[in-house]
Amino acid sequence: MNDYFAQKNKPKTTQVIDEILALAKELGTPIIQEDAIHFMIQLIKIAKAKRVLEIGTAIGYSAIMIASFTPATVLTLERDSQSVALAKEHIKKANLDSRIQVIETDANEYTPTEEEPFDLLFIDAAKASYERFFERFSPFVKPGGIIVADNLLFHGLVEHPEDAHTKGTKSLVRKIDDFNDYLTSKDGFDTYLYAIGDGLSISIKKE
Repeated sequence: MNDYFAQKNKPKTTQVIDEILALAKELGTPIIQEDAIHFMIQLIKIAKAKRVLEIGTAIGYSAIMIASFTPATVLTLERDSQSVALAKEHIKKANLDSRIQVIETDANEYTPTEEEPFDLLFIDAAKASYERFFERFSPFVKPGGIIVADNLLFHGLVEHPEDAHTKGTKSLVRKIDDFNDYLTSKDGFDTYLYAIGDGLSISIKKE
């Protein structure tokens, strides 16, 4: 975050959130960057989003941030059992059990059963599957609803693919770049890409 703004902005945090940040650093768990989650919190408030579907819980940071600082409830999907256990532990400690539901599942195999559509979909899981996640879950977002995707710059490598040195990383960078093209040309959505955090997109589902 810009140092000047970092000094001016009041950080949104709690004791549990501080513990999660420390654990994420210790474990090397990738989580959304501070300026990106604060941007999304403001977006949720502006949109008056009440129901959020998150693809990729990790250890619960973004879900807890959303539930702590907005009125929204969160349904979040995570396939890694260790991450699910840690997320549930943090959610319980934060007294947010009634606001956040964690489902241990592969998002590629999960279909929402809720009757009400979601106001916002947040995609922050396996980067190579972003287009599949968008296609799978966007129908469950209400008209006028929002889809947010994180890590679209992937540590600057999407902008500078020449800095990717392994075959796997080069392949992933190409897939993210392809997804960015997919987003900006996707019919039925108004999308803009932002240089916030590690690259963030906002897609508004047309009425």
